This record gives sequence, structure tokens and C-alpha cells, in this order.
Amino acid sequence: MKIKTFKYFFKEGLVSVKKNRVMSVASVSTVAAALFIFGVFMLLVVNVNKIVNTVESEIEIKVFLEEDVTTIQKQQIEKDIKAIAEVKEIRFESQKDALEKFKEGLGEKSNLADGLELENPLPASFILKVNRPQDVAGVSAKLKDLAGVEKINDGQQMVETIINVTGFIKVTSILLMVILGVISISLISNTIKLTVFARKREIGIMKYIGATDWFIRWPFIIEGMLMGLIGALVSILILSLGYGYGAKVVSDSQMIFSLVPANEILLSLGWQFSIIGIFIGGIGSLLSIRKFLIV
Repeated sequence: MKIKTFKYFFKEGLVSVKKNRVMSVASVSTVAAALFIFGVFMLLVVNVNKIVNTVESEIEIKVFLEEDVTTIQKQQIEKDIKAIAEVKEIRFESQKDALEKFKEGLGEKSNLADGLELENPLPASFILKVNRPQDVAGVSAKLKDLAGVEKINDGQQMVETIINVTGFIKVTSILLMVILGVISISLISNTIKLTVFARKREIGIMKYIGATDWFIRWPFIIEGMLMGLIGALVSILILSLGYGYGAKVVSDSQMIFSLVPANEILLSLGWQFSIIGIFIGGIGSLLSIRKFLIV
């Protein structure tokens, strides 16, 4: 495509956007709303994933040993654990270590545990970390019947909650994006239809004098792409302001967690949303002009 021809297409598309201000604003607003809602869910997913990854790294399976477990049994249990492919880390915690950890957990009230050294009630244990949270249930099942094992604490309920929450957020965000995307395409398509209908006679003349379908299509496609791009930029601007403020509030409140820095997310979302907006606008234009090219 020649530069001069592209300038003509771009100028025609821009003029058409200005002529249909009301519908153009409605189309831009719909695209912006669709991408904004999707962006909110994306930011939520990213931050939930960060929290989940932090929690996942702390997920442990504690294999408590019986009080009278023999050294041979303990060695066999350790050997059996190491043979499980899903286990990525294993360490032994003696009764003494368990008591010291318990005292640390009491903080200033650690004196409450004084005297427990004489008859330590805390069991020795193996503490495991697995490759993925989904592996917890399978690993626990393989360990529960080992000789010398009294109890297994694997936090399975917390693992299931994490998996369910992240899955729900991801599926919901995708469904919302699809629904709002369809609405955006439909509205942009209707906006372009008004322009095409107003120029129906002109299009017919252009067809009769030999203009190709694509020569006629391009100004309308660019019009739709411009509306999609503007909508995407509006959504990113609103998300940037809102997320920046939210991140500052969370940071100032000294919560136990922090949000992912804005510059790590919004730059990536910016170009992704721009592409999505242009795509939605282009598709909407193509759908609207098809039947008008049949003369």
C-alpha cells in the first residue's frame, strides 16, 4: 500500500469518526468499559497469583512420627519420602527443634513453655515441600500408611481453596471479556453501518468505476480500528490512575501483602489492550460493510 493511499484511508476514517460523534463516543465508551472490566480482573488475577505463589511456597506437609519410632523406621520413612517424585524438599525436625520453634511462636510469652524440656510432648517430624499444590493429596496418600507415622498435616483444605479461587477468577475474567467484546464489536459494527449507509450511493459509483472492494473497505476498517484504539487508551488511563492510587493505599497501610508494582503490569497491559481494541474495531467494521459491497 502506497503512503499516499494510506493517508487517504486514514483521513477518510478520521473524518467519519468526527461526523458520527454520538455513535463514535458510544462505541469508544463500550470498548473502554469492556477492556476496563477485563483489566480489573487481569490486575486481580496477577495480584492473586502473587499472593498464591507466596502461599504455595510456604505449603508444607508435616509427617509426624510416633513417639516410639525406631531409628531404622525413621531411616526407612526418609528413604520412602525421597523416592516420591513429587517431593522437592525434605528436612527432619527433631523434638528439640519443634519445641524451640514452639517457643519462638509464643514470642514474649515463651516462658509458658518452661519445663517442657523435661518431658517434651511435641513429636519429631519430616517436613516436606512438593512441586505443585496439586501434588499434596497424592503425596499424603502415599505416606499415611508408612510404619512409624502417627499423623500427617497437609493443609489440603487451604490448597483446594487456593486452586478454586484462582480458577474462578481466571474463568470469570475470560467470560466477561468475551461477552463485552461481542457487545463492543456489535456497537462498532452499527456505527460503521450508519456511515456506510449514508455513503451507499457513493460506494455504488466507486464500484461501477472500478474501485476494488478493499479500496472501499479500508477507510471504514480504519474508522473502526481508531475507535477501538481510543477505547483501549481510555481504559488504560483509567486503570493506571485507579491502580496507582490503590497500590499507594495498600503500601501506606502496611498490610501483610503488597500489590505488584504498577510499572510491571500496566506497560504490558497497554500494548495488549491496544492490539485487542484495534482488533475489535477492525472486526466490527468488516462485519458491517460486507453486504454493502454487493452492487
